[in-house]
Amino acid sequence: MKQFRSLLLILIWLALGLLIPWLVMGPSGPQLERLWTWGAAHLPDTLRNWLQPGWMHVLLFAAMILPAGWLLHRAWPRPGGGMAWLLTALAYGLVYKIACFLPDISAYPFSLSWSEASRYYYASLYLAENVYGQPAPLSILHPARYLMQAAPFLISGLPLWLHRAWQVFLWLSTSSLAGWLVARRAAKNQPWPVQLALGVAAILFLFQGPVYYHLLVMVILVLWGFNRLHPWRTLVIVLLTSLWAGISRVNWLPVPGMLAAALYFLEVPYRSNDLSRYASNKRLKSLLQGYIRYLLPPAAWTILGSLAAWGSQQAYQAISGNPAAYFGSSFTSDLLWYRLLPNPTYPLGILPSALLVSLPALGLMALRLIAARHSYHPLRLLGLGAILGVLFAGGVVVSVKIGGGSNLHNLDAYLVLLLVIGGYVWFGAATEGQTTDQGIGEKGQGKWERRLTPWLVGAAAAVPLAFALSTGGVWPQRDSQSARADLKTLHQATQQAVMNGGKVLLINQRHLLTFGELPGVPLEADYELVFLMEMAMAGNPEYLSAFHADLQNHRFDLIIAEPLNVQYQGRMRSFGEENDAWVDQVSAPVLCHYQPLATLDTAGVVLYVPSPNTCP
Repeated sequence: MKQFRSLLLILIWLALGLLIPWLVMGPSGPQLERLWTWGAAHLPDTLRNWLQPGWMHVLLFAAMILPAGWLLHRAWPRPGGGMAWLLTALAYGLVYKIACFLPDISAYPFSLSWSEASRYYYASLYLAENVYGQPAPLSILHPARYLMQAAPFLISGLPLWLHRAWQVFLWLSTSSLAGWLVARRAAKNQPWPVQLALGVAAILFLFQGPVYYHLLVMVILVLWGFNRLHPWRTLVIVLLTSLWAGISRVNWLPVPGMLAAALYFLEVPYRSNDLSRYASNKRLKSLLQGYIRYLLPPAAWTILGSLAAWGSQQAYQAISGNPAAYFGSSFTSDLLWYRLLPNPTYPLGILPSALLVSLPALGLMALRLIAARHSYHPLRLLGLGAILGVLFAGGVVVSVKIGGGSNLHNLDAYLVLLLVIGGYVWFGAATEGQTTDQGIGEKGQGKWERRLTPWLVGAAAAVPLAFALSTGGVWPQRDSQSARADLKTLHQATQQAVMNGGKVLLINQRHLLTFGELPGVPLEADYELVFLMEMAMAGNPEYLSAFHADLQNHRFDLIIAEPLNVQYQGRMRSFGEENDAWVDQVSAPVLCHYQPLATLDTAGVVLYVPSPNTCP
C-alpha cells in the first residue's frame, strides 16, 4: 500500500511538471497573458515596466513547485525536504526549457525567425553537389556547427521538419551529456540525488549563455578524456579537440587546452608531482624549478592545443573555397562598449547579466576556499583565477562586437569554466595538496558559512531557472495556407525568371532551394542573408565592392529579400547599429538599382527586379 501511494504521488508530481509549460504554451496561454497585461495596466508605471510576461511564468512556476516539492518529499523522504524542493525546481525548469524547443520542430516552409532556416542552407554546403548539382564554397561562419547539422543531408530527401528536429536533438543531447560529465567529475563522492541535482543545474546553467552544441563537443571530450595520471593521453585528447576548435569560433582556439589545464589545477596538488624537495628548499632557483615542473603540463596543453587549433583554422580556410580576405570579420567589426550596461539591445546589459550569473557560483567557491584556505597552494588558485579572468575578458570583448551583445553566448567559454571550477570547489572534489580535508562538510563549516550556504545555493539554482523561464510563450500559430500560396507565387516568379535566361538571387529564404521547394532554380552561392550581414557589419571592402558592382550591373534578374528601406535607427533602438550597417551596405544599394515587383507578407519577402532608373 505504501509503495502504491508513493507511485501515485510521483505520477502527480510528474503531471504538475508538465502542467507549467501547458499553461504557458497551450490554449490557456493567450488568456493568461491578457489577464497579466490587464493586471499590470492598473499598476504604477515603474512596476508595469518590470512586469513582463516572463514574470508570469516565474509566478506560475513558484506556485507549482511549492506543493510539488511536498509531494516528492512524501513519496521519497530519504533525501530530505530541502533536496526535494531543489530537485523539483530544477527538474521542472528543465522540463519547461525542453518544452520551449518543441515549437522549433515545424514543417512550416519559411524561416521561423530572422536567420533560422539559413543554418540548414549552410549545413547543406558540405554536400553541395548532391543537394544542388554543383559545388559551392563552404561556410565561413561556424563551420563546426554546420558540420554537425549536415548529418541529415547524408540521406537525401529528408524534410525540413526533420532537420529542425535534429537541431533540437543536438541542443538537448550535448547539454545533457556535458551536464552529466560535470556532475560525474565534480560530485563523484556525493550521493546520487546530489549528483542528479548538479547535473540538471549544470544543463540549465549552460543554457544561460547559451553555450552552443558545437562548442559543447569540446567540453564533453575533455571532461571525458582528461586523466591526471596519463598526461600524454590527455595531450592527445586536447590536440584532437583543438582541431575541432579551429573550425568553431576564434575565441575558442585555446579553450580545450585551458579546460584541461583547469582540471589539472583542480585534481593535481602542487606536491603530487614529487615537488616536496623543491618546496622545502628555500633557494629561489629550486622554488622556480618546482613551479616550472608543476606548470609544464597545463602550459604544454594550452600552447600546443592553441597551435593545433590555429593550424586547423588555416587548413579549413585553404579548402573552403573562399578568399582569405573574407575571414577574420571579427577583427574588423566595431566594438560597441555601451552594451556592457543596460541598453535597448540587451536591457539587462552584458556586465550586470554576467555578474548575476557569476556571483552565486563565486560566492559558493569563496565559502569553501575560505574554510579550506590552507588546503590550496596559491599557485593552483592563481592558475584557476587566471583562466577565468582571461576567458571573461575575452568574452566581454567579443560580446560588444557589433552583431552580438543581446545575451551571454559570447561568454560561453567563461561560463563553462566557471561551472566546472565551481562544481569542483563546492563539492570538495579538488584534491587537497597542503593539508588534510579541512572546512569541507557541515562539521567544518563556520557560523557565516552555515548561514550563507542556503541563500547562495538557492541563488545558484534560481538564476538559471529565471533565465529559462524568461523564454517561451504561447505556441505560435502559423498560417500554413497563406504560406503555401506565397510559396506558389515564389515558384512561378523564379521559374519565369529562369525560363527567360535570368539569374535568381535568394538573399532570404535560400533554404527553399535546399529542400527542393523551387525546383529548376540554379544556386547562386553569393550574398546569402547571414554572411551578407556579417560583411556589412565588418565593412569588408572586397566583398561589398563585388556586391555593389553586381547590383549596378543588374547581374540578377530577380532578387528575393526581406522588405528593404532606408531608415536609420542608431543606438536608441534594439540592434540599431546593425540596422544602419545593413541600410548603408545592402538596402540603399539594392533600392538604387532594383525596384519591388511584389510583396509576400507571409513569406516575409519582396521580389525585386532591375530598375531602369538607378542612383548616380
